Amino acid sequence: MDFKIKHIILWPKDKSKKERILSFDLTKINVITGDSQKGKSSIIPIIDYCLGSSKCTIPVGIIREKTEWFGIVVAIKGELLLLGRKEPGIHSQSGDVFIFENVDMKKIPRPEAERNVEFLKNKLNEIATLPFLTLSDENDSESSNKRASFRDFSAFQFQPQHIVANPYTLFYKADTYQNRERLKNIFPLVLGAIDKEILYLRQQLKELEKEHKQKQNELSEIKKINSHWFYNLKSYYAQAKEYGLLLNPSSSELGWSTQVYISQLSEIPKRIQSQTLTFKNIDTQAAVTELSNLFKEELNLSHEIGSLRQRLYKMTRLFESEKLYQESLDAQQERLQPSNWLVQLLEPKTICPFCGSENSKAHDEIHRLYNYQSKISSTSNNIENSSAMLDREIVKLRIRLKELESSLNYVRKQRTELEIESEEVRRSRQTEQEIFRFIGRIEKSLSDYKLTHENNDLEGEVKALEEQIFILKRKIDPKSIEAKLKLALNTISEKINRYADFLGVEDADQPIELDITNLTLKKKSGQREDYLWEIGSGANWMGYHVATLLALHEFFIDLKWNPVPQFLIIDQPSQVYFPEKIVQSRPEDQAEEGKQNTSPPAFRQEDILRVQKIFTALSTCLGLTKHSVQLIIIEHADEITWSGTEQDINVVERWRGENEALIPEDWL
Repeated sequence: MDFKIKHIILWPKDKSKKERILSFDLTKINVITGDSQKGKSSIIPIIDYCLGSSKCTIPVGIIREKTEWFGIVVAIKGELLLLGRKEPGIHSQSGDVFIFENVDMKKIPRPEAERNVEFLKNKLNEIATLPFLTLSDENDSESSNKRASFRDFSAFQFQPQHIVANPYTLFYKADTYQNRERLKNIFPLVLGAIDKEILYLRQQLKELEKEHKQKQNELSEIKKINSHWFYNLKSYYAQAKEYGLLLNPSSSELGWSTQVYISQLSEIPKRIQSQTLTFKNIDTQAAVTELSNLFKEELNLSHEIGSLRQRLYKMTRLFESEKLYQESLDAQQERLQPSNWLVQLLEPKTICPFCGSENSKAHDEIHRLYNYQSKISSTSNNIENSSAMLDREIVKLRIRLKELESSLNYVRKQRTELEIESEEVRRSRQTEQEIFRFIGRIEKSLSDYKLTHENNDLEGEVKALEEQIFILKRKIDPKSIEAKLKLALNTISEKINRYADFLGVEDADQPIELDITNLTLKKKSGQREDYLWEIGSGANWMGYHVATLLALHEFFIDLKWNPVPQFLIIDQPSQVYFPEKIVQSRPEDQAEEGKQNTSPPAFRQEDILRVQKIFTALSTCLGLTKHSVQLIIIEHADEITWSGTEQDINVVERWRGENEALIPEDWL
């Protein structure tokens, strides 16, 4: 996803002071270098906080004491979006958020608390076009079964100082169980093994399986009840004789089959309906009032269900139409793709090689095609964002519709029970009432038998659901997903090996494997497999961390749908060679004993060459991705470490000396 960091902005609590702005290049290796305790390691926490982190990890002290709002300006497909969050004070975070679109850096607005963190997260999810669907079709833990979130991708964006050479933790914030489970769950999505269509099918499958289970339980319950009712048939027949409800009762039922009993008993309700029975007058006002209320509720629910079904039908048709239109636009855009190349080659006027005349028709026509292709691209992006919102609304409508249908069935059941039974009827001991209760039991038994043996509607519904579930499971095809995931991991592992070689990692020629189950790396050495923490050496740990993140971002670039932002921030990868607190003094500095050493530290040549390999690998990544990935490096060392890659370097800030730091001197 074309989502990069353009600026970091800090607004002072003293409104008379000017805001602090750091600016970054979108296509280069951006370097912030300087001495310790200058604010370098606050860069990652500031960006993470502005992207919706649930906790503010910006170090306490001068930075938080002097800053009222932290903000970043992100570039999204050429447009600038300002995201700001208020300094939390004594709290772990602040819910106050400021969002400003199409920001003009010449007129930066002062943030105000207009939004909250939840709105910010939803906004970022929409930018990433993440579907409003859960990630798993299994009964996973609650943390891993939620929908994919923009926040999950921070694992691929940040390598802070305590992670970049950590043998036990490869990814940012993967040191807690909840975050580890969510990260393991999103890997198939970010690696392209599953896409939005698969997620949508999984959601449909989950709904169908839930409905199938309900209907299957209902059918099983009916069959369980009906397995006992046959033993009461003779009793029903004897009681019918006693009440005189049979026209020609038999004196012997020996050898009668089930159908004979059913035939005799089923005539009783029909015959009684044609007879006139006299009942005493009873007060039924309460029952009538309750029935009236239930009828109104049933009517309202029916109207709402009808309206929702119509709306769901229209939205589904709209979703399908947008999908077809999207495919049509993609086809047109693919045909017009060469115009991006041709528009750079053709001059405004060309000379005919035969007649020597000047002609601008080719240039004008190519520019017309190029402009049309740009319009198609813009329209396609708008439709993609709209589809994500339609996904969410369709799921909500389906859930609401099932809730209403369940409520309607419950109301109808209440109304039916109230119509056939009231408190006055239960207290009555009149023979007529006893007869009618008996007839009711007969009708219920006959109805149950008909439901399970003669009326196959419920069984038909269960079978239809089973067929739909079978079809969906074939479309999802876990084996195909597993094959895609395995291919993606093999490709990434090869890229990790390549970058590890650039970085000078020991035994880089031995196959390395990204293990997304344990969220670490696994090296194969003969018959033995060694995990990252078993390999040893801080330089190796750092090298594999950097190699893994570069390999992942290179892989993300080639995906058709990539929701991961295209930036990576690494904090002091050279720490394994240049510990900040251990400085090797130069001979001339030792000669000046007693004087303060303000010169840059001198390091061993072999360590300098190793750090230069880091920047060589970063520069290689830029070349392989055609500068599509933005890299931000926070370093203690200076220019000597990126010698040979100067063409790809953009020095954002150099904080050396007493008055140079993230917080300006005039703020203090």
